[in-house]
Amino acid sequence: MSLSRAEKFLQDAERKRNQKRDDEGFGPRIEAELSAEALRNNYFAIHKQVPKQLMLPMIKANAYGHGASWTAKILNDLPNLYGLGVATLEEGAEVRAALGVRGRKTRVLVFSGIAGWSTQKGLYCERHGLTPVLSTDEDWKSFMKGSWPERLSYELKFNTGMNRLGINPAIASTILKDLKQKPASWRPQGILSHLAMGESPTQQLSVHQRQKFQGLRELFSEACPQAFFHLGNSSAIWQEKQWRLDGLTDIVRPGLSLYGIPPWPEAPTRGLVPVMQLRVSVSTVRKLKPGESLGYGATFKVKGKDSVHVAILAGGYADGIHRALSNQGFVSINGRVSRFLGRVSMDLCAVECTSQTRAGDWAQVIGPEIDIWAQAQAAETIPYELLTSVSTRVQRKYG
Repeated sequence: MSLSRAEKFLQDAERKRNQKRDDEGFGPRIEAELSAEALRNNYFAIHKQVPKQLMLPMIKANAYGHGASWTAKILNDLPNLYGLGVATLEEGAEVRAALGVRGRKTRVLVFSGIAGWSTQKGLYCERHGLTPVLSTDEDWKSFMKGSWPERLSYELKFNTGMNRLGINPAIASTILKDLKQKPASWRPQGILSHLAMGESPTQQLSVHQRQKFQGLRELFSEACPQAFFHLGNSSAIWQEKQWRLDGLTDIVRPGLSLYGIPPWPEAPTRGLVPVMQLRVSVSTVRKLKPGESLGYGATFKVKGKDSVHVAILAGGYADGIHRALSNQGFVSINGRVSRFLGRVSMDLCAVECTSQTRAGDWAQVIGPEIDIWAQAQAAETIPYELLTSVSTRVQRKYG
């Protein structure tokens, strides 16, 4: 089954499930509501900070759990868009299919999934109109040996200090020597690297990375005058004056900030609005007496002399509510922030509530009423993982 057919199958299945709920008179037990207005707002809020830069939104990992096809179609119509970034070849094909004829000229850049270049990957990129980002010395050699620059636009990623993927800058001169012996059309459309500490531009590693990238820009600018240079992620955008992105780069690559989340704890929001709200319905409310416990392992027990009202929520770690939030995380019910009680289980979890809470009320786990950085820290993780963990059995509502 091709990816586009698989995507259509999944969308049809979800539509049928939702319709069945409507026909049978019951709503979802847990849902993620996605706001197109918030997504557009964030795009413009980010660009306002770097008005001279083109935008390369990162929509890998299903747009950080928000839906890659939906996100791509919204962003495709916005100004100053350079292209869209994904991690894998399959993600690229999904985005290309979603864009359709209207987005046939939109660049779709494939980052880490290109490593280990082969003829098969080249043909896949050609078939789906994808731009490979070459990121190892070996891949560059294979790409040239196969004369792929004759058939595909491509970009080169260099390792300036992250030490994951990236071509060794030491062979940059050799690359340029090889390119000068070929037609001008063989030259890369982009030169890039990736920051290890974008939020900390004065750290020694950051200073080293900037210097390395500046050297690459100076080296490639004359031989590749049409190439675009990019380096900055959300954290670097928030620190763009310290990074001095203007003059160093032509493009920025927003990721987390695009979805309405500041790039580090306590970073200024600068107009960002959360795109996703993850809500769980209350199945029932219990009143626990002093000394009674709750859930697997009885890790929560009512202390003191007062009873505690507990809302049992119809969602668990199989939906993306991390088990690590047990006795740690927060939800908001009817405007009141409450904590998780006991262990989060596969299909259910429990939170403290008031006597006014009723079955059918909603508890927000991700959204504007919850500090997602605090939620992530409670789970000993980061917002990226909370967002990408929202599972396929959570009903999506796209607005």
